[in-house]
Amino acid sequence: MSQTASQRQKRVLLALFAVGVLAVVAFAGWRLMGDDGKAEPLAVGSDSTTTTSTTAPPTTTPTPSKKPTATPKCEGPKTQFNVEGTEQDSLLPDCGTKPVSHAQEKKSGLSLACGGSYPVILYKTTTTDAKTSICGKDSSGESFRFVTQPSGGAVIDLPGSYDPQLDAFVAKKDGTSYTVLGVDGTLLIKKNGTTTTQKSSDWISLDNESDYD
Repeated sequence: MSQTASQRQKRVLLALFAVGVLAVVAFAGWRLMGDDGKAEPLAVGSDSTTTTSTTAPPTTTPTPSKKPTATPKCEGPKTQFNVEGTEQDSLLPDCGTKPVSHAQEKKSGLSLACGGSYPVILYKTTTTDAKTSICGKDSSGESFRFVTQPSGGAVIDLPGSYDPQLDAFVAKKDGTSYTVLGVDGTLLIKKNGTTTTQKSSDWISLDNESDYD
C-alpha cells in the first residue's frame, strides 16, 4: 500500500510539472504574438540615401524705368507750361510761330514768338480780336518790346514801358495806345479818345501767374 501511494505522488508531481511546462510555453507564445502586433519605432538620425531638395530663389520682376518726359518746344491748346513751378528763362511760343533772327528783326521787326535782340517771352495773352506778346532782352523784364497782332492783320512791333500803378505793359504808335493788364491779360486799345476793351481768354506770364491756376 505504501508503494502505491508513492507512485501516486510521483504521478501527481509529473502532472503538475507538465502543467507548469505547458503554462510557461503558453505564456511565452502569447508574449511573442503580442510583440508581433506592435509597430517598430521609427529610425532617428540621418540617412546617407536621403535626398535634399533645393529651394529656388524668388524671381523678382524688374521695375520699368520711367522715360523722361519730352520738353515741349511750343505751346498748343493742351500744353501746360511749367506745371512744376520751377524758374524758367522764357515762355514757350505758340505752335505755328517762330522766333525771328537778328536779320529778320532789323528788316521787319519781331514776331509773336519774339527772337532777335528780344528772345525772351515775358507775357502772352489771347484776347477777343488780337494776340499780344511782351518780348524781353532777358527774363528781368527791364527792357522789352510790345508785339501785338490783330486778327487777320499784320504784326505790330512797338517799344514798350511798364506802368506800375496799373501793373500793365504799355505801348504807343501814331496816336493809338495799347495796354495789357498784367492781372488778367485784358487788352485796352485807345484811339481818337475811344477805348476798346478786349477780354483775355488765355494768358500766361513768366512769373507763373497764369489762367492755369
